[in-house]
Amino acid sequence: MANDYIFIDVDKISTEGLIPMLLLPVATIFLVLHLQKTGRAESLRGLAKAARLRRQKKDHEKVFDHYKSKKLDHDDFAYLPLEEYSELSRKDVVAALSYRLSTFLSWRKKGGVNALTEELYAEAFAGKKGKGKGSVGLLEGVPITVKDCIGVAGCLSTGGLSVRADPAKISESNAHVVQTLVDQGAIILARGNTSQCMMLPESHNNVWGESKNPWDKTRTPGGSSGGDAVTVATGCVPLSVGSDVGGSIRIPAAFCGIPGFKPTPGRISKLGCMSPRLKDRHGMAMVIPSTIGPMAESVEACKTFCEAVWTDEHFEGDTSLPPKVFDHEEYEKKGKLKLAYFKSDGWFEPCSAALRGLEETVAKLKKAGHKVQEIEFPGDGWKTYQLYVALSAAEGDMKGFTLGLEGEDLIPEYVQLKQASSLPNFLRPLISRLLDKRRGSLVNNSRSGGISSYDLQQRMADVLELRKFWSKTYKELGVDAILHVALPLPALKCGTSGDLTGAFSYTLLGNLILFPAGVVPVTTIHEDEQEYPMENLPENQRDHWAKKAQACMEGSTGMPMSVAIMTDMYRDEKCLRIMKEVERVVDFDETPEAWRE
Repeated sequence: MANDYIFIDVDKISTEGLIPMLLLPVATIFLVLHLQKTGRAESLRGLAKAARLRRQKKDHEKVFDHYKSKKLDHDDFAYLPLEEYSELSRKDVVAALSYRLSTFLSWRKKGGVNALTEELYAEAFAGKKGKGKGSVGLLEGVPITVKDCIGVAGCLSTGGLSVRADPAKISESNAHVVQTLVDQGAIILARGNTSQCMMLPESHNNVWGESKNPWDKTRTPGGSSGGDAVTVATGCVPLSVGSDVGGSIRIPAAFCGIPGFKPTPGRISKLGCMSPRLKDRHGMAMVIPSTIGPMAESVEACKTFCEAVWTDEHFEGDTSLPPKVFDHEEYEKKGKLKLAYFKSDGWFEPCSAALRGLEETVAKLKKAGHKVQEIEFPGDGWKTYQLYVALSAAEGDMKGFTLGLEGEDLIPEYVQLKQASSLPNFLRPLISRLLDKRRGSLVNNSRSGGISSYDLQQRMADVLELRKFWSKTYKELGVDAILHVALPLPALKCGTSGDLTGAFSYTLLGNLILFPAGVVPVTTIHEDEQEYPMENLPENQRDHWAKKAQACMEGSTGMPMSVAIMTDMYRDEKCLRIMKEVERVVDFDETPEAWRE
């Protein structure tokens, strides 16, 4: 009836009955959310598995039949100067180096280095010469690999994200830089592995697995362009294409003992390259921009890459780029150099092998007649590292990473970073005091929930001031370039990068100040250098990271160490010229062997 009411005598409802009534809706919500998350995770694992199965099913038999029928030896095609490949049979080159990649660097070799994501041997074997504009291209017949995040027609660009393994996301065309290289005659043989979200100095993700260092398979090749550094270090290709936003070209190049070069941001197109963020939207790229660049068998090969890309044709295809073609006059200049170098940035002391490599390089440059002066690190290395962290963590809780993963869990290497970013803000002052000075200083440089727009603008202003300071310092020093250790430690042991993030201050500097920068291998670690003595460190560095650095040094005999060279913005050709001179006076010629095992 219309006026009937139901009355409930609350006093007669037992507490035991009320609590389940209240908790049931909450429990139901949590169960639904859990099932949704579980279902999403399973779906993403399915995408990753399907991508690996598609890779396994590709038919490359014609390539390997040619290798066998011609009785080729892949070693005969390895470690050749880049320019020699144009003089050889294209099919022989493709067959021999495809066999080398497939046998030693791919998923097929159990316990191998696992450097590759997708393989393009059949496509390369069937391909034609580059356009060459009526003449032979600068990279005619040169085999290359391309980092997984840079678009290649018919391939995925995962950036280490399972959600990007969806076959619907296969690229229909080449990224603009890749098309430029193909037009110059380059032959793409494979794609190099990277790290999940491309912000780790390792190359490990849930789609393609973990890559290993060709010098020591218990260590990482670096990241995030690690797979492509391995392809060069093992002589499978003379040139590979990577990207760099905090050292992602220079770290793997140094860890693998090859030259690598990060150009001034904005000189190479990124059209067709993915960003490991939701819908490819990454606003911080305006502040710390990534750049495409080469890793190669020699500095001259890095130069040829830049020469091939910095052309009118490349600039016409992306009018956002300054039309600054390769400056041959600057690169080919002769005469004595005026250089400066610093031994430490004051934030993370280099190991003895890194310092010896730098000092021996300086001595050889002086012997060659160049003027080299030692300087103290300009500015404050602590503030520089803290600024990079503050900007990278500005969103709080690693929100951009987790949204970009679209339901996939972060890999273990990110766990400590995620915990630090999500730490309740009211606990940060206390935690910072309980931790050692270096890690404690970083706790106060980020906020759970993100920083305010005002604070973000202040950090951006700090970056602008830092860039002005370094350009002014460079000018006042009156030098051609500044040298320093590429990294304070050798290649880290696999899975340990999350606990040694502070060791990469030397590379991220170049990304903050937009300087072109490169690394050149100069030595390997001696047996008596496998240590990181706590007593030799400044008091404020005798901490948790120092202990982890000591663990890294154990068993490091024979690992390569590099020096870094940087010049002011847009002096890329000068940077390459000085890299080449360092390479000449040092004459490093060692190559890894562990990858064959």
